[in-house]
Amino acid sequence: MSDAKRFAEIFDGLKLAYGTYKIDRTKTNGKQAGKASVVKEPRTLSHWEGHLSGKGDSIGIIPINEDNSCKWGCIDVDQYPLDHKAVLDKIRRMKLPLVVCRSKSGGAHLFLFTTDWIAAKAMQEVLQHIAAALGYGDCEIFPKQVKLFLERGDVGNFLNMPLFDAEEGLRYPIKDDGQSATLAEFFELHKQYVQTPEQVQSLTIEDDPDTPVKDGPPCLQTLCKQQISEGGRNNGLFNIGVYLRKAYPDSWESEILVYNAKYLVPPLPLTEVNLVAKQLQKKDYTYKCKDAPINSYCNSDVCRTRKFGIEVGVAGAEIANLRKYNSNPPVWFLDVNGTPLELDTEGLMMQAAFQRSCVEQLNFMPRTMPKPTWEARINQLLTDMSETDGSIVEVSEDASIQGQFYEFLEEFCTAMQKAESREEILLRRPWTDDENDLVYFRLKDFEAYLRKNKFFEYKSHKIAQRLRDINGNATSLKIKGKATRVWVIPAYETHHGGVATASLGSIGDRTPF
Repeated sequence: MSDAKRFAEIFDGLKLAYGTYKIDRTKTNGKQAGKASVVKEPRTLSHWEGHLSGKGDSIGIIPINEDNSCKWGCIDVDQYPLDHKAVLDKIRRMKLPLVVCRSKSGGAHLFLFTTDWIAAKAMQEVLQHIAAALGYGDCEIFPKQVKLFLERGDVGNFLNMPLFDAEEGLRYPIKDDGQSATLAEFFELHKQYVQTPEQVQSLTIEDDPDTPVKDGPPCLQTLCKQQISEGGRNNGLFNIGVYLRKAYPDSWESEILVYNAKYLVPPLPLTEVNLVAKQLQKKDYTYKCKDAPINSYCNSDVCRTRKFGIEVGVAGAEIANLRKYNSNPPVWFLDVNGTPLELDTEGLMMQAAFQRSCVEQLNFMPRTMPKPTWEARINQLLTDMSETDGSIVEVSEDASIQGQFYEFLEEFCTAMQKAESREEILLRRPWTDDENDLVYFRLKDFEAYLRKNKFFEYKSHKIAQRLRDINGNATSLKIKGKATRVWVIPAYETHHGGVATASLGSIGDRTPF
């Protein structure tokens, strides 16, 4: 088996699309930047050969496949500069089966490989647990999605692959001694650490019997075991206080003194501890999950299962991984509690429209949050999206909402069971007047066809406008002695190869009725 084929099998993923990335500049923080794009076609062996040799485009793979499964996952440590040897040493001390690769910008990709396909959700949950234990709870996890809306064009997010220009490039694997690994040595690392799906699902990080913060957030457990140092002590003690108020409602003020002395290095002065306690007395605060130091050790899925963990999430909905498809109009996909939600721009901007989409697509109603909080969260998602590989996808006209509409119109007029006479229009069928090259149908029947195919983007007035754009007219047709409102558009012509096209000439006076 060739190196390219073996590499391709290790990094298998979604087959109908892949990512490319072309570096064109370096930011002030040292991170390389460029243009990412998604190619909606299967990758070939030559693509991988070009990637490994450096003579082709850099390849990015979407780890979740068409069955919502994956053979690898990754923790994307986006920190600069990064001591890769120190990261690897910690991984080995914790006996974690991860393969470490330098990312294109100097961070690290921590890969977990499996011998066979495993549910994307299972892979994601295991990696979230590992990331939190390592102190990278705020890092991105791949797969980012546990389900894709492939039928609506959502292909998720891709990760740039290691070993681009394997001999000279900077995306190299790292051996346990901290030295860079060759492609052949990467294959040996993969062989050494690859896990069966059963091993992945049983992979656990055992808690110390003396673990502090019993039944509390895993982030606080990890921080207390490591001890909280200067720079994070005040926020750390505040979050510990939130936990103590829940766990020890009658004695939390004395407990906070114990925790300060035991887990903060050096402990905060008594005056500062009293200030934190005084603040906590005012009301029942929630954990500051987005703030340092606990954000780096976050494992929200596990936290929600803890007696004194977080509630169900931000306003009842954990939202992440915004993607934009530059169709006309744009289509947005947002992961809500791990499930992709399709939105138009109004659904992204207006919280009520977002809630309506959650009810319609996900069957739950998130709570309303204050307008400034909502706007700040969406702005952050938009910022993150612009900096994420493959989050903005350029699409062709055929993939746009308008293109999809006209495809459904053509299917309705040509692929449906056709009416043999105008009377059969009442049977919800389009009728083609072959003599005058016209198609007649009722608007409500076409709308029903669109709904059946899960096309909800256009309301009646928008459909009417699109029909007028191809020289369609609303008219009245006498059927069985009654006037029936119908639309008439130019008929589709079938050419060699069975491809139907519409004649877009003016209908004008050709209407025979």
